[in-house]
Amino acid sequence: MCRGGITLKLGVTMKITVTYIGAVIGAGFASGQEIFQFFIIYRNNGLLGIILAGIIFSILGVNIVYIGKNLSVANYQQLFYRLAGKKLGCVADFFFSLFLFGSLVVMLAGSKEIVAFLFSINSNIALLVSIVIVVLANYYGLEGIMKLNLVLIPFLIIVTLLVINGLVTGFEIDLTTVDFELEWIFSSLVYSGYNLILGLTVLLPLADKAEKRELTLGVIAGGLLLGLLAFLIGYVLNQFYPQVLNTEIPMLEIISQHRKDLYHIYAVTLWLAMLTTASCNLYGLLDRIESTVKLTRQKILIILMVLIGPISNLSFARLIEWIYPQLGKASLGLLSLLIINYLCQDRF
Repeated sequence: MCRGGITLKLGVTMKITVTYIGAVIGAGFASGQEIFQFFIIYRNNGLLGIILAGIIFSILGVNIVYIGKNLSVANYQQLFYRLAGKKLGCVADFFFSLFLFGSLVVMLAGSKEIVAFLFSINSNIALLVSIVIVVLANYYGLEGIMKLNLVLIPFLIIVTLLVINGLVTGFEIDLTTVDFELEWIFSSLVYSGYNLILGLTVLLPLADKAEKRELTLGVIAGGLLLGLLAFLIGYVLNQFYPQVLNTEIPMLEIISQHRKDLYHIYAVTLWLAMLTTASCNLYGLLDRIESTVKLTRQKILIILMVLIGPISNLSFARLIEWIYPQLGKASLGLLSLLIINYLCQDRF
């Protein structure tokens, strides 16, 4: 009986861990584009920034789901309104929904480019293939997304580690070049802010159902694993810095030059990473819109895909450069205001 209970708890903890990772490890993360723009432009300083981000993922992630559990909220809309009241909650709700939309666009844009290259097909068909998979993943709701992540995320982690091991022959960081400047610290905070916001989409519904111990272990494990993977990818990008400047997908550029035998498997892995995050984005967006408008989930899906299709044909790197930093700053600001407002109201 005891063993069955432990196994069940470990299963729930693992689902929380992989779901958290799945919400964050999308196109920008696994491709290296996001990590390059937020961290590696600061070289060795950026590597310290990644470590800081990993710590924030764990500590703030746990605190946010604790707040959600204490307030008995099941989604981000309820959380914002309970934390900040009607006016500020409405503003936070609007910006977060906009952020989910922007993130979904980025995931599908990156997915389109990978699929078009891998299978040598038209980019519009590639985009359609990705949209169909993401829509199907949402058919079974949050449980379906968790099961998808439970299969895909361990595979993504293993392949990523194998690829990095094949690219790095030694490990060395020159700490004498590190400066504690505001730029890379702020960049780390922005990066952590918008990724934590992404995690809210799926962590809050889980927080309403799971026990605190399971949540704590799952979120901390997810945050630390995200930090580790980001650090390893960042280390590779730092080693090959001149080569990946102005490239759409930095990790694939490096692999194509130095480990061609791993190219296709990492490309598939990257595509899967995009699909997991896109599925989480779409789930949160559908859940939010469905609670407001008198339309069926199917009709909302059609409208969203019609809106997203043309935008997703823009450059993947450009979309990350435009969308993520701005929404990241907004997310960090809103998150800080919400937590401060919650603490001031003394609701613990």
